[in-house]
Amino acid sequence: MTDSLRKDSTYAWYVAVLLSVAHLISFVDRFVMSLVLVPIKTELLLSDTQLGLLHGTGFVILYTVAAIPLGWMADRANRRNIIVGGILVWSVATAACGLATSFNSLFVARIAVGFGEAALVPAAMSLIAAYFTRSKLSRAVSTFTMGASLGKSVALIVGGLVLAWLTARGGAMLPGWGHLSPWQGLFIAAAAPGVLVALLLLTVREPARPVTTQAKPGLREVFAHIGRHRAAYLLHTAAAASAILLVQSYAAWSPTFYIRNFGLAPAEAGYLVGMVVLVAGPVGHLTGGYLTDRLQGRGVTGAPGLVIAGMLLLSLPLAVLFCTSDNKTLSLLSYALLNITLTAAAPPGLSGIQLLTPERLRGVTSACFMAAVTFTAIGMGPASIGIFTDRVFGDDKALGSSLLLATFIFGLAGAVFAWFSRAPTRAAMTADA
Repeated sequence: MTDSLRKDSTYAWYVAVLLSVAHLISFVDRFVMSLVLVPIKTELLLSDTQLGLLHGTGFVILYTVAAIPLGWMADRANRRNIIVGGILVWSVATAACGLATSFNSLFVARIAVGFGEAALVPAAMSLIAAYFTRSKLSRAVSTFTMGASLGKSVALIVGGLVLAWLTARGGAMLPGWGHLSPWQGLFIAAAAPGVLVALLLLTVREPARPVTTQAKPGLREVFAHIGRHRAAYLLHTAAAASAILLVQSYAAWSPTFYIRNFGLAPAEAGYLVGMVVLVAGPVGHLTGGYLTDRLQGRGVTGAPGLVIAGMLLLSLPLAVLFCTSDNKTLSLLSYALLNITLTAAAPPGLSGIQLLTPERLRGVTSACFMAAVTFTAIGMGPASIGIFTDRVFGDDKALGSSLLLATFIFGLAGAVFAWFSRAPTRAAMTADA
């Protein structure tokens, strides 16, 4: 490996930052939907349950199916090229969301967005693990996951400004297509930056893989490894999924919460929520990565699980303040702190899987992990909030109650899973050391 490709080098951090930008763009294209749930509901005459399906379930259908074969490819093929191809696919699919005129066509476009985004995390995690030593891995992963929070912020802040501009103009005209509603024009605008990021990623060099006389790992070997350490993998994945489910649920519904509970316009709600996430999200991701590396360096047993459990428990009283306060300032403050605690649980989730897994198996294993987490978190999270609002409370104004109910169910469950993952994680890492 040349000096520029040396582990923990300046170039390695350049790669981590560029992958974080790709992660940012993926979340812009994924979460711009949360800004326009109200106009989509009004124009297409949808229920909250259908909105939850569009935001979450539609996205994960092909994401979870494609993640494992794409992870298999990440263990064999050029990981940079896999990511570039995925970006181009999800960018085209985001534009297709803007051309949708019904629930069905929008649902299909969201499925395609998920398919493209399935290429990113397994290949990116494999690249990051190849570029960094264990002592810096969680911080590098937190740099990557920070792109998720920044992407949500950009989707809400910049998306809100674009939506306000389009609304003032009464929509937009697309040559060869015709008039677009403001929410449709927003999707077209969101699709454009992906092409530039794909070009920038062509500057990333593929690091040499470990020299080995063994054949490339197959799915049987991956599943055999997971099976030997199934307690560690299952408990850790369940804990990570619980945390990400809450992150995704709040990201999907918070703008709508402020529209319904405080009477804000969609653009204003997007701006306020986006500004909170812009500040709080990176703080949370960097905190989670730092704490995990710090505890890991001190030999603390199951450091990733300990950080996840602690952050989920801290989120409970903050969720009560956010969901029940009728004071906008207090609500925004509690939302910022809640974002910090929930997003701090994301880096230990991803880095924990890398620590559990030999390098040659990380692509497929990361894909299996992301498929399980994404199916649970995105597939169930936003949809469950819509179902709680429609079926349990039966009132649009009860969105805060739905979010609070989900926080206590999944927050407490995730903390228990994370705590009990510590012992089997230590045993697994000791066995593979």
